[in-house]
Amino acid sequence: MVAIVLALLFAHPLHTTLTQLAWRPADRTVELTVRSFVDDFEAVGGATDSAMAGYLRSVVTVWDQSGRAIPLTWCGVRRTDDLLWLCVRGPAPRGPAGLRVQVRVLFERHHDQVNILQAAYDRRRESLLFTPGDAPRRLP
Repeated sequence: MVAIVLALLFAHPLHTTLTQLAWRPADRTVELTVRSFVDDFEAVGGATDSAMAGYLRSVVTVWDQSGRAIPLTWCGVRRTDDLLWLCVRGPAPRGPAGLRVQVRVLFERHHDQVNILQAAYDRRRESLLFTPGDAPRRLP
């Protein structure tokens, strides 16, 4: 029985991304770095910086404390082996507390996609989990 369960676990790939949200007090911005597997991301976003930036801005949304969407600008990509690290940043003059965030990366590709957001600010660490159909979440 244990062998069957283990075989099923290993037969099904894990569909997940990790987004790290960092507060940059020097320029009062938030920076979001999304870690994704190359093959998953290229299937939906394309391989050029322009395509990756466009896709990421269409599936990652941040709203300020008054409910306005924060414009996210592309800050680059780096590749390590089979992983991509994609970066966007946006203004957050009042800091990250109270921002609402939604991370919908790869939801259109995998019905079991899980996206984790880890935020670090004001000597705290917060984690938010996003699955298909979830509403935006507020940072405490």
